[in-house]
Amino acid sequence: MSVLEAEQQISDESNESAEQTRLRDKVRQKWARMIAVVSIVAIALGGLNDTFDAIEKIYNLTLSQFTDIPSHNKLNRIYIRASEGVLEETFGAPVYIKENKSGEQIKYYHDSRFILSVITKNGAIAAFLVFPEDGFIPDTREHSGGELLMERVLSNNEEVIDIRVSYSRSVSYYLEENPTGEYSNLYSSVAGFSEYHEPLDIEKRRLLFELSDAIILEEYIKEKAVALRENVTPNFYGYSTQGLESLEQAILTLTEYRLISKQ
Repeated sequence: MSVLEAEQQISDESNESAEQTRLRDKVRQKWARMIAVVSIVAIALGGLNDTFDAIEKIYNLTLSQFTDIPSHNKLNRIYIRASEGVLEETFGAPVYIKENKSGEQIKYYHDSRFILSVITKNGAIAAFLVFPEDGFIPDTREHSGGELLMERVLSNNEEVIDIRVSYSRSVSYYLEENPTGEYSNLYSSVAGFSEYHEPLDIEKRRLLFELSDAIILEEYIKEKAVALRENVTPNFYGYSTQGLESLEQAILTLTEYRLISKQ
């Protein structure tokens, strides 16, 4: 590297550092002004407690607007065999409810970063699926697929107990159950992909059709399943004590996604 190049690099780094400093200063100034205004209003209306409540609300609103932290915190509260009461405490009332073939209710909850579908049994969470929005990367370290579950093709997770496939005009999806994971002695990990967010591309449709067709015709499916898993990255995941049959109806469809996302 020449002297001129080195000087240019130092200059660029200095400019970048200065820009970051200016940005932090602007954020601090805005927060200071906001807190001052809220404090004056709250004190005028009723006292110090109102001030702290108002500041907390503004802080939480800011976090939800500019970070994924509140969404991650919500998901951290949801786990298998937790009381179903935690769902309403965390998300409020469900935005959509339906029943599966067994008559169990499936409840959907909407966060700005994801949609959650849940099956409860005897007052506890028995199974749930998480459908992330674009750009949101959930914490999947406890899942059989590990931390990079949503970034790698399904074949990176070698062990599969069961699969479910649907290919139709109304709903198309692939769902699999995996036996490993941090709490595999308590429940199974599940993952799959569907067209809940947007229609499947031509290649995914072909792979899904070929696997679905082989299952219907009772043909040897291993080759078709391997081909699909080697070419598809999951776009939803979850955990279950129910097996896959109950969860099939909990998979979010494109129409349901559009309806729920309007809320």
